[in-house]
Amino acid sequence: MSKIIETIDYFAAGSCSSHLQRMFKGVPKKKISFPAGVFLLKHRSKGYILYDTGYSPAIQKPSLKYWCYGLATPVTMKSGDRIDLLLQENGLVPDDISYIILSHLHPDHLGGAAFFPKARFILTQAVFDRYQKRRLKDLIFREFLPADFDSRLEVVEPQQVEAAFLYRKTVDLFGDGSIYLASVDGHAAGQGCLFLPEYNLFIAADLCWGVDLLPYTEQMRLLPSLVQDSKQDYLAGVALLRRLLADNHQVLVSHDPTERVKEVLHASRNFSENFY
Repeated sequence: MSKIIETIDYFAAGSCSSHLQRMFKGVPKKKISFPAGVFLLKHRSKGYILYDTGYSPAIQKPSLKYWCYGLATPVTMKSGDRIDLLLQENGLVPDDISYIILSHLHPDHLGGAAFFPKARFILTQAVFDRYQKRRLKDLIFREFLPADFDSRLEVVEPQQVEAAFLYRKTVDLFGDGSIYLASVDGHAAGQGCLFLPEYNLFIAADLCWGVDLLPYTEQMRLLPSLVQDSKQDYLAGVALLRRLLADNHQVLVSHDPTERVKEVLHASRNFSENFY
């Protein structure tokens, strides 16, 4: 029988950049680009599901708030990098998207949310709680969400450890064992991460800057550590990723280099070939 999640595609909807030495102590001098990764899942009965939506071009408009954000992590958003335009190149229109799972509400994850007028949104309870009582540090740019966001929103609470994923409490999003959603604090409170049992794949949003950068985590400088919602929880999330890798699970994070994402996804013949 065919898989419930029939295909997984990946798109880079803009990127930001930073210098490695500004992030970690004792590392080579190197500027790194971090793609704003978006994953497109095709569910057998639920249709197309997005995990995050990348940046909005509006992040580059003149604004003190956007200027401050770009000062810390300069944003690159080329013509055509909008997630809806990337999907159109792949033969999909915005109305084709049934659900959007937002891992958390930073600008590089919610930026394209308003381009999808019919999609239902999914947040973890902890992300929703922070959305309702947001602070400046939370970097929730509400203006990038659609005006009717609240009416299209479903809030879920991972409540039990499932046999399919023994590492954290999860919720079986559609009750069919295809997508388990975990809530992992650290970078952002309640950050939603996905486990896809059919592919032995954990998609971990911003639990780290990149799987290849995991060895540098304990060398994090003061400023990057202050950006995290909780440094202690961030380190616990990194420990989770290391455990998953040690147990031979496939792991991807949102800012992994595109080449690494392709390599991991191509490890299964059942993944789609459409990468951007």
